[in-house]
Amino acid sequence: MKNIMYYEGRFKDYNVLIVGAGSGIGQSCAKRFAQEGATVLICDIDEKGLKATSEEIKKIGNIYESFVFDIGIKEEVDSTINMILRKYMKIDVLVNSAGIVKENSFLDVSEKEWLKQININLNGAFHITQPILKNMIENRFGKIINITSKSGLIGRPRRTAYSASKFGMNGLTQALALEVAEYGINVNAVCPSRIESQLTTTLLEKRAAIENKTYEEVRDAYAKTVPIGRLGLPEDVAALTAFLATEEAKYITGQFISTSGGR
Repeated sequence: MKNIMYYEGRFKDYNVLIVGAGSGIGQSCAKRFAQEGATVLICDIDEKGLKATSEEIKKIGNIYESFVFDIGIKEEVDSTINMILRKYMKIDVLVNSAGIVKENSFLDVSEKEWLKQININLNGAFHITQPILKNMIENRFGKIINITSKSGLIGRPRRTAYSASKFGMNGLTQALALEVAEYGINVNAVCPSRIESQLTTTLLEKRAAIENKTYEEVRDAYAKTVPIGRLGLPEDVAALTAFLATEEAKYITGQFISTSGGR
């Protein structure tokens, strides 16, 4: 991204845990926090993706560690988070960016597919947030930023499972923010739409095949629905996520903030 401004040292002495850091928005968030001085703890089920993120952070020259586990399996999450907390003692910022999406007519959604999207997108946020929240309450400080979706604010056809999971994640955000405000913990949701990422690319490739169009035709039509005139970048989302983790944003909690180019 051109002309992007970083704030060197803004997150010095912060431990930032980012789930879904193997690609897209999660990867960009990891790079952003590393550039601004945080110790970055990156998590994903995608070991290859995490290695790519690790290489990017190495170039920045900051402290990081990567962890491979399935956020949909509570036992794996608990084991890993317990290990992380024993080593690092505290988590200052949690970014929940893991997510999957599959477009399909509601009548064609299998129970297996429905449960898979709910488990990764919503249950996964519960699995990871609960043990970390206990640590934040003990420290009376913490920032939780859930990367949800505009589909969690406005229902989308052919995305019933995805929308249901993201509406749930937004509900979790708002309710949890009220529950933990007294402990100095902020909980907010960033709701992206039309973001240039591997998830979007995969979705558009499948859409192109169904509609018997080229990928470029489908992508161009997709981009034209954005008032600002372009698809968003993962860096656009990372910039907002980083701001919500600062003390300048300490009076913001329980909010759903869209990064959607005006949609």
